[in-house]
Amino acid sequence: MSVKVKNKDFIKDVHPVIKGENLKYYSQGELFSVEASLDSLIPWINSIDNLEDKEILVFGTGGGGTVVASALNIGNGKVYGVDINNDAIRTTNKRAEIYGVSEKIELYFLEDTFPLPFQDNKFDMVLIADVIEHIVNDRKKYLREVFRVIKKSGLLIITGTPNSLYPKDFHTTGLYFVPWLPSKLANKYAVFRGKWEKGNDLDYAGRKGANYWQIIHWLKGFNFEILNLRSGFTSGYLKNHNRLKSLKRKILFKPYEISEWVLTNIFKIPITAFMPYINHLFIRKK
Repeated sequence: MSVKVKNKDFIKDVHPVIKGENLKYYSQGELFSVEASLDSLIPWINSIDNLEDKEILVFGTGGGGTVVASALNIGNGKVYGVDINNDAIRTTNKRAEIYGVSEKIELYFLEDTFPLPFQDNKFDMVLIADVIEHIVNDRKKYLREVFRVIKKSGLLIITGTPNSLYPKDFHTTGLYFVPWLPSKLANKYAVFRGKWEKGNDLDYAGRKGANYWQIIHWLKGFNFEILNLRSGFTSGYLKNHNRLKSLKRKILFKPYEISEWVLTNIFKIPITAFMPYINHLFIRKK
């Protein structure tokens, strides 16, 4: 099946694939997750290393947007997905069925994603999209386990993780300082402000992101290259792939481009390390 992405104003559009009774399976926020990945994540990946005929692991399937978008671009390859939420696996399977890619995916419900049920060096790519913030304990061991199953010269791609350097909780409550507070205090504060329901797990919901330096520290001991440190990595993609459509982006692009050059060439830090979200961080296993 081919799915065309005409624009990014998904919420106002009639869904091109999910219709009728199938609409009941997805909230408005999740309805266009495949199209969002086709618009943003998949072109990024294909600009670095084409998805076609690869074996890919999606670590944390969620509602299946990344899994299905990958499967639509996999050719004769295969997409594997793991999640600790059985509802997420069922939703992903249903989405794959609707989009006609069920034969290209293999999903695993796991009570714990450590250890993973895969051999060393199995996958060409592992995608971690909007997931790290939901790992409550010992993120290091999970990231290292993911890296174990990547082939030499394979890619780890991390995106959609709130940057813990920022004091504002962009992901759950919209409140300042929630990412920096101890768990109990953060929960009480969010409930007090009327931004969270008492009894729900704020940490599991993703109130606390990660930062670039933590990710690099977690992978210490492995041999890898951060592709984002290549000069003009992000700005070049934005410029060459028609991502500067709005006037605001066009105005801000030159300062952004200069900032990226200074950070990567002088300080050896990718510009995503200072953005509100850690997006499109590409790590090549060596």
